[in-house]
Amino acid sequence: MDSKQQVVIQLPKDPGAQNAQNLYAYVVNANGAITETAPFKGGQAALATTAEDLDGRSKVYIAQALPAGIGEDAKSERTLQKMGGYEAVKSVKAGTISVSQLPPIVINPFPFSTCLVTGHVNKNFNIDGKLQNLPLCDVRVHICEVETELRWPFIPINYRRIPDWVISELAQKIVAVQPKPTPPDPIGPVSRLPITTAPVLTQKLNVPLATLTNRQLTPFIKPVNTTQALSADVVTKIQSKSIDTVRQALIDYHDLLYPYFCLWPIYWPWIYTMVEEQVVTTDCNGHFESWLITFGKEHPLNIYIWVEANINGQWVTVYRPPLPCNTKWNYACGSDINIRVTDSRVGPCSCGTKGPADAVWFRSIGWSASALHIEQNTTSTVTVQSATMLNGGCTDIVDLAKGQKISPFGGGLTFKLFVGGNIFNAGVTHYRWKRTMVTDATQGAVSGSTSILTGTVSRPYMVQMSASHYETHYCTLGAEGSGTDIAYRLPHSLVTGEPVSSLQDPADTGRNPTWNDIFFDSAYIDSHSLTDGIWKFELELLKKESNGSFTPVSVDKATFQVSKVNSIDDSQDAPDTYLNLAAGKAASFKINVRIDNAPCVGDIHDAVLNETGALSGPCGFIHYNDTGHHVHLSFEASHPRNFAWFDYGVVKGNNTQPTGIAPSGYVVSSVGGYTLSAGGVFGNDYTVAGLLNGCPGQAAFAENLHVSALATDGTNRLYGYDYSVGDTPYYYDAYDTNAFALSNT
Repeated sequence: MDSKQQVVIQLPKDPGAQNAQNLYAYVVNANGAITETAPFKGGQAALATTAEDLDGRSKVYIAQALPAGIGEDAKSERTLQKMGGYEAVKSVKAGTISVSQLPPIVINPFPFSTCLVTGHVNKNFNIDGKLQNLPLCDVRVHICEVETELRWPFIPINYRRIPDWVISELAQKIVAVQPKPTPPDPIGPVSRLPITTAPVLTQKLNVPLATLTNRQLTPFIKPVNTTQALSADVVTKIQSKSIDTVRQALIDYHDLLYPYFCLWPIYWPWIYTMVEEQVVTTDCNGHFESWLITFGKEHPLNIYIWVEANINGQWVTVYRPPLPCNTKWNYACGSDINIRVTDSRVGPCSCGTKGPADAVWFRSIGWSASALHIEQNTTSTVTVQSATMLNGGCTDIVDLAKGQKISPFGGGLTFKLFVGGNIFNAGVTHYRWKRTMVTDATQGAVSGSTSILTGTVSRPYMVQMSASHYETHYCTLGAEGSGTDIAYRLPHSLVTGEPVSSLQDPADTGRNPTWNDIFFDSAYIDSHSLTDGIWKFELELLKKESNGSFTPVSVDKATFQVSKVNSIDDSQDAPDTYLNLAAGKAASFKINVRIDNAPCVGDIHDAVLNETGALSGPCGFIHYNDTGHHVHLSFEASHPRNFAWFDYGVVKGNNTQPTGIAPSGYVVSSVGGYTLSAGGVFGNDYTVAGLLNGCPGQAAFAENLHVSALATDGTNRLYGYDYSVGDTPYYYDAYDTNAFALSNT
């Protein structure tokens, strides 16, 4: 036989096999992983695997197609066994494995389906004196299935009968811990003697318990709220002299009895079989999930989970509660399994995208305004609500902007950077941001001077002060230098790479310091200190010279990265429009940003009866004598550059009968039946009869107006800002209310 010859699987010639649909041949390696899948066509499946490759401990299975949606880890021998897969005898003759007959389950399989096993892993941390429940990211979650003769239905892959002596001893122990009825005491209450516990059995489980010497049947103290007293009928059955009756009782009443089994771990290896199905890793929210195969809804899974964490470079078990009282019996697919780790060795995680090692990545202004979501054309216009708006330097992250780049920036702005660990190989040691005003508030070009953004820059890191206490400390990155030559250190990927003098406490080097996040605030800008308009901000990479001065360094274009347009936590090369290029190198990164801190205006005008000129005035009443007359409702909703959205509504009486008056839209043009006139005033006319709408002669109305600014700090829309201009808090949004009443008397 040619050992290099490819192998063909030949099915039997009977019609049942020949007509079987959706059959596949699977090659499984020594670790139980599926290494090849080949469909059957005309009763044959041609493998790419050769006869030589099939030597050793590899196997060949025939089974139905794997269910869609299962994870890669679930594509295994275990899954094939659950599906009733048939392991063919691996006898290759003339390049063919001939199957003489297929089990019926392969051709007519059980109605298997998939089950989502999902949950979260968390831990309580004392951080800065406050208890915080935080997710644990990047921990390994081992998802296991538990099988036992005592539960049916179950997938009998690892079926084994529990020894009679285990059944007998369990029955004795369960009966022994049942509460005994106490006869009335004719003398009165007396003190009860303390109950002593039996010693824990420590012998190795390599021989039946029945052969161990000095076995104790005295029960342990029953944990509070763990077990419940059994009915007389159940106790009678498990006291039966028939071992078959006792066995059946343990099967029938497993849901009542397994809390008792938790008291005696020494029996678990004979009662339960635990099979690891998948190992998954938690995300930044501590979330995990896995799709397991099961025989439809009639066969619920029994799920047990244990957890490992990487501590000092080693995977260590940090959560492995005792079985079976921590098994999710009859697990409801898709329900959340919440795991609380208490191991003191597990610290808070700095979770997130692992950035490019040799790059400087501008993630965003704030947490959401990434570079590709900010309009860079300083003369750009956009059509909004059939009107033209200037939108250079604006972003589209504000919900009210409906995907349009018409949100300016305001408030306090932070520029979030990631610095790769290999960036120093490019000969750079420091960075700085510079600013230049390029247009005024109406996008008219200006020739502004350039200056360096100054102020102290610090990066937070976490330290472990004790086994259960953590604190946030800060590493100072600068400023260094003076005058027109100021710079900030590029931080290392590890806190321990920072100069000790820059840390909040020199002792922090021995307190397992970790950065709070892979991104840091490389600069802070109080936008109120800037004139409204478009500003260019430039990021330079620098080298610190021996004399203490800083020299700009040009780098490869790919060094500067920005977030992808649809994935803010993934990076790509910065487009040329964001770079200052010279001789094929990037001298700096640049971004144009619109600053506009102007507040909105919102003012509801008095209602007026057009035919008589009567105003609602301070008392609110308008007298009419003709229901065909018209009431004019108007309000001002404006912003100097139209960066605002308004919501206006009229409520009648107790608001149980709608008026139908609720226009909303951008302040840039007429909308919702309301005509925009000079001064940002919107107005519309309504007949008295239409406003009364069934009310006999009189009705009272309330008007509400909210003008919402589109400005953002890159994380949130700015509605009110706690920065004080002088002694007055600053507000972006505007509100107003008014009331009027119609009366024919």
